Amino acid sequence: MAVKDDETERSAIAFLREAAKAFPFRLTYVLTDNGSCFTPAFARVCAELGAEYRHTRPYSPQTNGMVERFNGRVSSEVLGITIWSHADLEQLLRGFNAAYNARRQRVLDGKTPDQVVKERLRARRKLARPKPETPEGGAGPEDIAGAPLIAEDAKEVSQPDS
Repeated sequence: MAVKDDETERSAIAFLREAAKAFPFRLTYVLTDNGSCFTPAFARVCAELGAEYRHTRPYSPQTNGMVERFNGRVSSEVLGITIWSHADLEQLLRGFNAAYNARRQRVLDGKTPDQVVKERLRARRKLARPKPETPEGGAGPEDIAGAPLIAEDAKEVSQPDS
């Protein structure tokens, strides 16, 4: 899915629609913070998609702990470097996401996120979507191969060895 470079209602709705098409499961809940992009129009799209829409409590990041932890990991592993272009950022994040989903996680009993999703969908078939769509610009082998090159180039600029 494309990285949005603004926090507008339009981008939030576009991202939600892209996610709903790309995920291998039906959306049942959408949880967001209270950002200005999450408008009544966003809530209507959630309802159209059959998802119950909820807000986190203001100033309570622990309500959305898994997302906050993931964002922290992205920040520490990807965003601490100078990235040359929006296209490089998208490729780097797609590569990171593909690698993250294939990385064994202690909290998942040594399984990868991909494995856990597949297991849960087998156990709860009614949540599965028959044919999720690959989003435009979805992660592919070139992203996994290219992401380290972009990161290495960016690190040389951000953190020179001098």
